[in-house]
Amino acid sequence: MDKKEFLTQLAQRLESSSVSADIDLDINFFDESKNVLQKPQIVVKYFPTENSVRQKVIDISDNLYEKSVEDAYNFIIFQIEQFEEEIDSVEFSGE
Repeated sequence: MDKKEFLTQLAQRLESSSVSADIDLDINFFDESKNVLQKPQIVVKYFPTENSVRQKVIDISDNLYEKSVEDAYNFIIFQIEQFEEEIDSVEFSGE
């Protein structure tokens, strides 16, 4: 499977996932012409409170292409969950 097909399937899987309602995913894999970007990435925006937003960029590294789409998806979801837990521990640790 080439990078374009891999990223297309991964994007579809991520778009259909049910991550937290407080999370927005900005999937940046392709340019306007549907060519694979030099540095594909996902921008994760987490809204722990109404007035707060935290952001993390997950770069799609070359070694991720060696995994199956499902394994890559699970890895990315794990990173998102870790990010959410990390922010929650800082945001809500004093409550």
